[in-house]
Parts: sequence; C-alpha cells; structure tokens
Amino acid sequence: MADTLLDEDRTTAPAGNAPGPSRRVDAPATVLLADPSRFTAPYDAGLAEGLLANGAKVVFAVRPLRKGEAEELPPGTASPMFYRRFDQPGRLPGKLQKIAKALSHVAGLARLMATARRLDADVVHFQWAVIPIFDVVAMWLLKRSRPVVMTVHDTVPFNGEKISLFQNLGFDMPIRLADKVIVHTAQAKQALLDRGLPGGKITIIPHGPLAMKAEVATPRVRKDTDPVVLTLFGQLKPYKGVDLLVEAVAKVADRLRGRAKIVVAGAAHMDLGPIEEAIAAKGLGDIIDLRIGRLSDEAMADLFDETDGFLFPYRQIDASGVFFLTMPLGKWMIASRLGVFGEHITPGETGTLLPPGNVDALAEALVEMTDKRLAPTGRGAFSTWAEIGAMTLRLYDEAKAERRR
Repeated sequence: MADTLLDEDRTTAPAGNAPGPSRRVDAPATVLLADPSRFTAPYDAGLAEGLLANGAKVVFAVRPLRKGEAEELPPGTASPMFYRRFDQPGRLPGKLQKIAKALSHVAGLARLMATARRLDADVVHFQWAVIPIFDVVAMWLLKRSRPVVMTVHDTVPFNGEKISLFQNLGFDMPIRLADKVIVHTAQAKQALLDRGLPGGKITIIPHGPLAMKAEVATPRVRKDTDPVVLTLFGQLKPYKGVDLLVEAVAKVADRLRGRAKIVVAGAAHMDLGPIEEAIAAKGLGDIIDLRIGRLSDEAMADLFDETDGFLFPYRQIDASGVFFLTMPLGKWMIASRLGVFGEHITPGETGTLLPPGNVDALAEALVEMTDKRLAPTGRGAFSTWAEIGAMTLRLYDEAKAERRR
C-alpha cells in the first residue's frame, strides 16, 4: 500500500518466527503508535483493537480526518498531531505546499516526542517513516528512553511507485535504527536480510483479516448463463499491473467475449490515459468495465457480491490490504506468486498463482476461470487481531528486556 489498503474462517498459528499468541507477563502500560498519513488505516484499526484486547493503552498519532472520511480507529485512540493545517492539497501553490507539509511533518514529530514523554509510553511503534531523513532524528531521540519498533509494510519503497525525494532518501535508515522490525511475510524478511539487517531484529507477525463496512443491498442470484465477473479492485497504481491485465485480455478476447466481464475499480493514482486508449484500440470495451473513482462502502459491497473472482496481477507486493479484505469472501483468487499471495493462496484450492509479469499465464488463468467457473474448496486460515495484538505486545516486551541487559 502502500495499498490501503484491506480472511477469516479459523485462526492459525503465528507465521514465521512470530512470538506465540499467549498473553504476556510484562505487558506495556502504554503504546504510542504512529501512522502520520493514515497510509494503512484499516490495518491500524485492527492492530489497535488487538492491542486493546490484550490490556494495552493505545494512542495512535495520525493526521486529522479528511472530508468524507470516517474514523476507523477505536474510539479514543486517534490523536491528530500531524499535518493539522497542510494536509489538504491546494492550500499553497506547487512546491510551497510540499515544503509546508514537510515542515508540518517535523512539527508532528515534535508533538509525537512530547506525547511519548507526557504519557511515559513504554514503546513507540512506527507504521511508516513518511520522511525518513526527519523520522530517524525523532526515532534516535525517542530511543534514548524507550524501545522503538518499526513495521515495514513495503520492503520496496511504496512498491516502486514514484515518490518525492524527501520520501525516498534514506528509506532503510529508520529500519536499521529501530530496536525491532515487524514484517508480514517470509519474502519481506528475506528482502531485509539480503540488505544486511540482522535476523534477530526481524519478526514476522501476520496481517489480520479486514471486515466489510456495509452489507449487500440485494444479493446477486447467480445463473450458469451469467458472465463470470473478475475484479481488480483498489487504488490503481502502476505496480498493480492493470496494463498487464489489459494485454492478457486482448490475447484471449474471443474466448472471453460474452462469457466474462473484467471489472477494474478504484481511485486512480496513475495516468489511466494509456490504459483507456489500449482498451479502445483493442476493442475490449465490451469485456473490460472501468469503474474509476473511490467507491462508497455500499458500492464496494455490491461489487464484491457481484464478483466471482479477484485479480492481483501485481508486479511487486509484500502484504495487501485488499487481499485481506476479499479473501474471507470465498471467491477464487488469481494472483502473482509474490508476498502474501504466495503464502496464503493454495493453488487449485483457493486460487491460481502466476509468475509476476507473465501475460500469457494471466491470459490462460482468465480463460480457465471463465470455462470452469472455479470456486475455492477451502478458505485460508488467519490469525485473529487479538492474537496479533498478543504477538506484538510480546515483541515489545522482548525489546524492553533487551534494553535492560
């Protein structure tokens, strides 16, 4: 995310080397977490619920809500201390806005440090380092009196999308400075090991399930003659492979036409002009349905009910919020063999895994789904947020114990 973000049947044992789910003995009284831009708001909410369920006091340092947003964090846990005046785009022209927001970020870090002192926080846990060259200074100062933990949601900065110089400089510095680092997949851990991070510093703690926020208005009654509906959903960014999907559909258009509908839905965070031109040039408008823009919770629920299978032809990913939102729905998954997809999808049972970037394999998977109307024979097993909260608190305890040595 970062794909904001967004599995459950029964819970599973912790992944990788995650601390066990049993309750801690030496639980921290107060945990101060930071996601300044609310990049992973649904995940933040789940983690906060899990920490609260295990007896911790939780304060989440975030930006104020924007117009039309609803608070996802548990009541009383959100503390808007970042970007209080400069979060909304357009307040200042061009570069001035970026400079003002960077300075506002520094002010937010000052508030974060003051809050840690005021609350006497046992741990400060960063979800994101928004401007690493500034964040490492705050982390270093915080580390003088308490452990600092960092969750690395993306081992490749923002999954390779274009970001500002401020965000790109020193991406690994906060990771190296943190006392403990959390990742969600074995792939992510290996990526950090390959970059020289000590293995004992990295812990795999799984991502938890994300819930729908609205009910389906009128559940779909499926008929065998209905076209198969396959959906790529979420913020549309280059790494998600929309262009690869269009190319794959073009290869097998005659085998899909009238039998399948490909829905691409979500807010555009990339130039979709070339995508729209390719769809028109290849005559795919009757197969590919572009629904561009942020969907309401109700529209999302209706779309997911309409969908027979979800598409993740990603070029790069560690963990995906959309996957953890859609996996519990019991729909077929067609995804690149990357990160969480490779670790949670069982080929032939819950979905199809493809080599990343392989258009031919994607095309054949679309045809197979259309011909066979594949459906999962089981559901993935995931840890509950309460278990994830317990694992996380045990990791905090380890960090505190290591400081005493």
